Amino acid sequence: MDALQKRLRRSSLVFFLMMTASLVVLPAQTIKATRMLMDTSVYQQQASPAVKKIMQQYAPEVNRKMNKVVGYTTVAMDSYPPESPLSNMAADALLAIARRYYGMDRVDFAMTNFGGIRTSFPKGDLTLYYVYSAFPFENSLVLVSLKGSQVKELFELFAQRRVEALAGVRLKIHDHKITELLINGLPLETERIYHLATIDFLLTGGDRMTILKNNLGVDYSGITIRDAILEYIGVFTKNGEPVPAKIDGRVVINNPD
Repeated sequence: MDALQKRLRRSSLVFFLMMTASLVVLPAQTIKATRMLMDTSVYQQQASPAVKKIMQQYAPEVNRKMNKVVGYTTVAMDSYPPESPLSNMAADALLAIARRYYGMDRVDFAMTNFGGIRTSFPKGDLTLYYVYSAFPFENSLVLVSLKGSQVKELFELFAQRRVEALAGVRLKIHDHKITELLINGLPLETERIYHLATIDFLLTGGDRMTILKNNLGVDYSGITIRDAILEYIGVFTKNGEPVPAKIDGRVVINNPD
């Protein structure tokens, strides 16, 4: 069994366990959250005969769908801050699909989180499996209205902490201070209303992004980030072009520490 088949079987098990799991309510408790890579081969070995039977029944169809080629890449695409080929592509996809959905003049810039990108794209044929692996969460595209002063506060938070994946923005930070901030090529206007395409996970405070809760309005598209990315990739695939993989200097950080 090659490496891809093994990964597909592991992904399939996660899917089936999610479908068959029951809900258990536990008393309130304090926990410390950490991120980790999951290897379901352990669970696969320990699966009960009933679960294995379900897997054997549905695995061929799941594997067939996950092996579908949706595009191709000319280089391996990784994700890392402050910008990278895969994170730039994800943010660009949100921006492009939001503009297609809401209109070009209604979306100023886009943002998603690095924490939601869980693996890389390989060089060569890009199957549906890799898109699901990199973007496994059901986070949905939302359009958030913010006053320019609130946008400034958001980017000042980035300067002190960590910048998330951005599109439609040129940002320079030196010694934790913003030295340049352009949105759609223009300087930020503190009294203007801006429209940010992002995901509901960040809107509700995920990754400590509580600042977005103080907004002027939200429109929920119902489009998952994965579907937005697949739609975006599909445009290039239709034109016989590879998935864009670029680092263009949209975020430049020079912090001594």
